[in-house]
Amino acid sequence: MKNIKITLAMAATAAMLAACGGGGSSNEGQNPGVSGTPPAADTLNRTNTPGVYADSARKYAFDALNQVRGITGVGFLKQNEALDKAAQAHADYGRLAGLNPVDVEHTENPGYAGFTGKTPDERARHFGYTYGASEVLSGGVNDMQSFWSLLGVPYHSINMLDTYADIGVGVWPKVILVMNPGNYFAQLLDGSFVAVYPCNDIQVNVQGQGYETPQPSVLNGKEDFGYSSVALVRMGQTLEVSSWELRDASGNVVPTTLMTKANDANKMILANQASLIPLNALPRTVTTYTSVLKGKNNGVPFEKTCTWRTVVGETVPSN
Repeated sequence: MKNIKITLAMAATAAMLAACGGGGSSNEGQNPGVSGTPPAADTLNRTNTPGVYADSARKYAFDALNQVRGITGVGFLKQNEALDKAAQAHADYGRLAGLNPVDVEHTENPGYAGFTGKTPDERARHFGYTYGASEVLSGGVNDMQSFWSLLGVPYHSINMLDTYADIGVGVWPKVILVMNPGNYFAQLLDGSFVAVYPCNDIQVNVQGQGYETPQPSVLNGKEDFGYSSVALVRMGQTLEVSSWELRDASGNVVPTTLMTKANDANKMILANQASLIPLNALPRTVTTYTSVLKGKNNGVPFEKTCTWRTVVGETVPSN
């Protein structure tokens, strides 16, 4: 399999923490800090409006992410013109600067053609977005595989399913995908809800999986891990995991490791988040998995069972 590079940056009104995102070779990214006072009630956007893009790759990224968010139950994102411009401008920066796609990072060089701002936040503000911004870069075999690889690594998947409201998408076709969600705290889960991805019989493409930079700290440098699951509860609450098990279609337990705020040396995982990481890449075959998560959501015991399906190769998940 060819290398895939996926990069994610998340910015909010507080300091950003370094992170990265998976699917192939080295990756980079950022996870937001948390600031401000969240609303008191469920604030999810429950209206899924298809993206309006002339470019099919941009539309796929927008619609597929919203489809995943809808199935997961974390609220839909809204297309934002300023963020679209910022995202596409950064994609164009790589092309105009003559860079190798895998060498495009979040920081732009003012001396290069196509420069619109050094950081994702500066680029978003350049085009009129005032809430702060974040960024996801994905480059590899093709846009579809890069997108699903991004959702299969813990730090990036958690961020893609987080509390943002707005998004813009840009592409350097079949090489780089850039997304800028903003407006942190804009969507909050109901206090009793536990969101898990993959879940609810969703289909995912597992052709590209298992690389994230920095690597999930619990792997101690081990590469080529498997398509990961993530869980989130309402921001400001605490997710306690007592057990989390993944089984294949034959009922065999898949060897995994759990990552939470308590053992994440990279300090990317917050108290309301957790990830279950297979120690080895999952077989690239069409099959079904079941995960069972038991724990407490802000002190209240819960148990959640999830089933999900895999597709491989160039197959686009038909959710």
